[in-house]
Amino acid sequence: MLDAMHRQRIYLSDEVFIINVDNYIEKKKKKEIEYAQSLGKII
Repeated sequence: MLDAMHRQRIYLSDEVFIINVDNYIEKKKKKEIEYAQSLGKII
């Protein structure tokens, strides 16, 4: 359910802002970034 909510928020957004602490992005966030890129969102 949370995954669907995150995807909906990405879909509705104009841009996606990622905070990358210690140069680590977990797999779930990588998928969200890929989804945003597939929609042509600014990251």
